[in-house]
Amino acid sequence: MTDRRLATGLTETAAGPQPGAALALLRAEALARPDSGSGVTHLAPETLARPAPGVGLARAVIEVLRRDTAAAAMVAGALEAFGEAPWPQAPRGVFAFRHDWAEPLVERLEWQTAVTRLASGNEARQALRLVPRRLLTYHVGHGRASDALVADWLADHLGHMALWPLPHRALTLSRPAAQGDDALAVASVSIVAWERPAADLHLTYAGVEDWGDDAWRALVLAPDGWQLAPLDSVEAGTLWLAAPLARAVPVGAAVMPLVWGMASEAADLAQWVPGVAGGRVTASLTPAPLPDMDLPGDPLLDGLPVWPEGNWRDDPSVTAQGMVTRQDLSPADPWVRRDDPWPTTTFQRRYLATGPQNIERWRARLYRAQGRLGACWLPDGLAPVLRVTAEADPGDGFLRVTGEDISAFWHRPAGALILHPDGSRQHVLTATCHRDQGGVLVLRSGLDAAVPAGSRVVRLARCRLDHDAVDLYWHTPALVEIPLTLRQLPEPRGQQRPPREEY
Repeated sequence: MTDRRLATGLTETAAGPQPGAALALLRAEALARPDSGSGVTHLAPETLARPAPGVGLARAVIEVLRRDTAAAAMVAGALEAFGEAPWPQAPRGVFAFRHDWAEPLVERLEWQTAVTRLASGNEARQALRLVPRRLLTYHVGHGRASDALVADWLADHLGHMALWPLPHRALTLSRPAAQGDDALAVASVSIVAWERPAADLHLTYAGVEDWGDDAWRALVLAPDGWQLAPLDSVEAGTLWLAAPLARAVPVGAAVMPLVWGMASEAADLAQWVPGVAGGRVTASLTPAPLPDMDLPGDPLLDGLPVWPEGNWRDDPSVTAQGMVTRQDLSPADPWVRRDDPWPTTTFQRRYLATGPQNIERWRARLYRAQGRLGACWLPDGLAPVLRVTAEADPGDGFLRVTGEDISAFWHRPAGALILHPDGSRQHVLTATCHRDQGGVLVLRSGLDAAVPAGSRVVRLARCRLDHDAVDLYWHTPALVEIPLTLRQLPEPRGQQRPPREEY
């Protein structure tokens, strides 16, 4: 047979039903290579005879003979060593160790963007990964004897799929739960951070198949132990279970969602005293779902979002390398192959996001940027802040401003943030600034509203992220720190060659 799968096998026995006549043993053999999707889905022996006492099938034995190779022996030995079964319904490990909040929980989002610098000084960016990779670094080591089991757990599950908790999404039980309860009461009003795991998809010879292991599980950590709780739905303040609770849980127990992940690198563990160990464990988790893009986002200026200024508790730093000029000295026409200069200024900012709404808003900003792909406007902090000396109408194309060295810092096209005395703000595109009865800032875009005297003008720089990997430092489930480095982009311009005169 050329087909890999035997659809139907029919065996007939010609005999009349007689008392005491029976089929004692049915043996079927299949000589084939082990392949993905091979198996027996349904076996239905039939006897075409009238029912009579003593007629039946005592036993059916199906034997599969496959080739014994060295690779098959190695795989079998590895499965026996790790104690895991090769079928999809095999039990998976659970990383049921607490994170030590003495150090922040590091969540890394990794995009991949190809950036090509053009001869005109502009950039051509292409996103190679639209959905970022997600890495989570746990810090274990609480001075308990159970933390010494982390090395043994990793020895059994390193390189294998397992269930990993999300400590930064943890909730606290507000009321005790008894054995057999079908709901858990948590001390939370808005549960926007709980994510449902994706379907367990695997690539086989028949295509992409769903093994059906998309159950929604939660890890319940109590002082006396841990347990798994299958979830049915999540509401504000209540977690509904798909199965009754196995053991009672006291007040204050932590409940956190579980996602699929894999630890592929060795952990940095150190033994402090006999029986106590600690260190860092990094796992690659399944991608997180997309954030809520419908939240009130950043205002747009020339089609780009305007990001807020960083935290001034840590002074923002700027690395300005001036201008870089590369010229082609070949005998060819230098105008065609010459590279225009471009700025290489980078801005280091550190942001603090508190609360679920602000954290979701920052996640949406990062997902829009997609590493080094998307651009944004950012207050640079290099140019001096200007102050409006005369009221400007919406129809005016300039602002009367005053400030020190305005023509030196405001001579390039850029964006500007206008802060009104009443707290409102608007954004405009600026051209050049020159001295005419004090100072005049020429605008490239119209004003949305009148600008009163005494308003402040802050220069904005057109930037993009200078790195594809973004680290989120979770100090608490409600406080995350985001250090970013942004690179200033040149103003878009063309490289048109003037027409050659005909002689």
